Amino acid sequence: MKGVLSSGGARSVALLAINLLFLIIWGFTGIGKLLQGYPDWFPDKFGKTVLAVFPGLHASFWMLALAELLGLLLATVALLRGEFLGRRPPLLLQGMLAWSLLVFVQLGFGQWLTSEFNGTAQLFSYFAGTLVCLMYLESRPDAGA
Repeated sequence: MKGVLSSGGARSVALLAINLLFLIIWGFTGIGKLLQGYPDWFPDKFGKTVLAVFPGLHASFWMLALAELLGLLLATVALLRGEFLGRRPPLLLQGMLAWSLLVFVQLGFGQWLTSEFNGTAQLFSYFAGTLVCLMYLESRPDAGA
């Protein structure tokens, strides 16, 4: 007996779910940083780390915000292009997932610098989940370049 969705339909739903999940993640974090601006607590948390020297606390914060907003942009355009439908290669979705890996490394580095090892472990889980999503996406010959 066949399932409700064909294998192509199930794949489309999975890719849509991945796309929406990262749209939410980078939307809330990136737009939140943009709207709220540089937080008062940032110097207390990162002022005694290498980030205070290079590239500087304000630059570190805004580079992170821009990285998250780029993830949001890639996820948004991938969704608008309907890459989850399987009619075209999901290049932007693939790029967003690869970019997300780098953002999670950036976030994990900040947690590690401040000895927040529980947060670092949580970010490792996000990284691993993102890697699984990327591997799933690339498990098809039409997945990318």
